[in-house]
Amino acid sequence: MKNLSIEKEILINAKPSVVFEALTNSEKIIQYLPLKEVVSDWKVGDEVLYKGELEGIPFTDFGTIDILEPNEKFQYTYWSTNHGTERLPENHLTICYTISSSENGTLLKVEHTNFKSEEMHAVMLNVWDFLLGSLKGFTEKS
Repeated sequence: MKNLSIEKEILINAKPSVVFEALTNSEKIIQYLPLKEVVSDWKVGDEVLYKGELEGIPFTDFGTIDILEPNEKFQYTYWSTNHGTERLPENHLTICYTISSSENGTLLKVEHTNFKSEEMHAVMLNVWDFLLGSLKGFTEKS
């Protein structure tokens, strides 16, 4: 079985604390991502739910926070109702954000792992460009 991954990075002209807050604050996330609601207590081991709509069809990403290191790293493992897979551990994906200071602000690296489908992998390659661009625009205005 395939295990594909995506790695992207972007330079953001904002402090690491601003970027981390944008990734881990439910009210801020819905301001730059196409989501309707994000629910979490934002603690390691806690659930995080990302609720949205894609082409008129509601979806929920059911996640668990694996790592939450303020201003440095945020990682969660999740399964989504719009992935077309059964809710089994082997179908869960992991997203890891690594934040580091740079001369011009913050270098954000994202790693999205455990894709089993080449089709979903290809779609998400393009989606990540949009998502990171939205995050950059939002945090640079903050």
